[in-house]
Formats: sequence, C-alpha cells, structure tokens
Amino acid sequence: MNTAKYTTVFLKILLMTCMMVASQAVYAGIAGNVQFVAGSAQATNSAGQVRTLQKGDAVHESDTVTTAKGASLQIKMRDGGFIAIRPDSQIKLDSFVFSGEEDGSEKSFLSLIRGGIRAITGLIGQKNKSNYRIATASSTIGIRGTDHETFVVVKGSALAAVAPVGTYNKVNKGETTMTTEKGTINILPNQMGFAAAADQMPQLQPLNLNLFTVAPSPALQTREGQAGAKARESTVVDSVVQEQNMAPGNAMPKTPALSPITIDRGPTSPPIVVVP
Repeated sequence: MNTAKYTTVFLKILLMTCMMVASQAVYAGIAGNVQFVAGSAQATNSAGQVRTLQKGDAVHESDTVTTAKGASLQIKMRDGGFIAIRPDSQIKLDSFVFSGEEDGSEKSFLSLIRGGIRAITGLIGQKNKSNYRIATASSTIGIRGTDHETFVVVKGSALAAVAPVGTYNKVNKGETTMTTEKGTINILPNQMGFAAAADQMPQLQPLNLNLFTVAPSPALQTREGQAGAKARESTVVDSVVQEQNMAPGNAMPKTPALSPITIDRGPTSPPIVVVP
C-alpha cells in the first residue's frame, strides 16, 4: 500500500516537473511580441506550420516572418529592442536567447531574406557586439549599439526597379559594420553601405532615396538630454513612416520657417511674444 502511495506521489511530482520544464522551454523560445500589424503577416515555424500574426502574438526563435505587399509589422523584442518589418519582406529569427539580463549567453541572430527592416537594438549586443548580427545573402551586418535600416533587393522584386540587387544598410544612430568575403566597412549616421554580392567588397555609397530618407542628426532629434534619450529608446516606426520610406524619390521635407507667436492681452497690457 505504501509502495503504491509513494509511486503515485512520485508520478505526480514527475508530471509537474515535466510541465514546468515544458513551460520554461516555450517561454525561452519567445523572441518578442507583435506590437503593431497592418495588412497580412504570417509566421512559419521550424516544422513548417503557418499562422497569421495579430497584435499581441508571440514570435518565436526559428520563426520566419513574412509580410504581404502593402503590409507591415512591428515586433518588440524581449530585450527591449524593436524590429519594424516593411511591406513584402521576409525575415527569419535564426537564434534568440535572452534570460532577462546580460549574462553572456544572450544573442540575436537574424536573416533578412528579402525586403526591408528597421531595427533598434535592445540589451543584446550592448556588452558583446558579436552577439547581434543580421545575415543576408551578400553580407553580414554587425552593430555597435544602433538604430539602423537594412534592405535586401532581390532579382525580380518591385524594389529591383528602383535599386540594384544586393544588400543596403543605413544608420540613423550609432554605427554598423558590413562584412563580405572581401572585407568590412563601418557605416555612420546618414551613411549607406552596399554589398552587391558575398564575393565583392562592400562600399559606402550616397543614400538611395528610393529606399531611405535622411534622418536628422542624433543630437537634434530631441530637445532635452535624458528625457530625449529615453524618448529615443522607445522609438517605434509606424506604418505611415514605413510607407513613406518606401516611396520612390522620397526625401526629407523642408523645415518650415518659424515665426514668433504674439498673444494679445488687451489694450491696457503689453502683448506676450512666445518664441517657438
């Protein structure tokens, strides 16, 4: 009787342990959650199962995320970073490991198959830059803490009508590297790197305004020190900006001229002049 009782208790403990391990395994595989989606976007897991993505859905390590033409998607990563996926794009989350703190095991390895993304890095890669990279067919993008955009133009795509086939990387803030079999270049804010193929040296080129817009200097993007830095960390690219960035021939709008604002306080008091 005692033996049967102990066996039952043992089996219950074993079952609970298995459930806890399984739950932890599922949680460990979550790379981020969908924060915004417009249009049709899907995720395909390593087993080939396809699911439609909606706001709040989890995106897992090894998932391949695909956006339809005219669709866009934003993912908030578990390390605090963001990935905005442009229309008609495909990206695979090759490996994403983050325990909640920087302990040396964290990593974020992505593959951009086609189309474009904008990425604002989180905690992964802040201490060990080699723990974060974006691979394409022609190059590998590394970071030094950054806000950057990458496009992969493939033969026969809509983008191929406005830009040569290859990988493009543009930095908004921070710095990236672009590496091929022939060497590495560094890319600074408002610079664009281009790699036509894996066996060709990457090059710095003038910004292709069919793909990118010119960003204000990082020092001018906010008016206040720490508050500005905090606002920058939480930047998310919305679908309107994404569509504007995709528009052929797009460029930054001219800054309108500013003039003082006068407040009339009546005939007995002098007006107040407010400088914008």
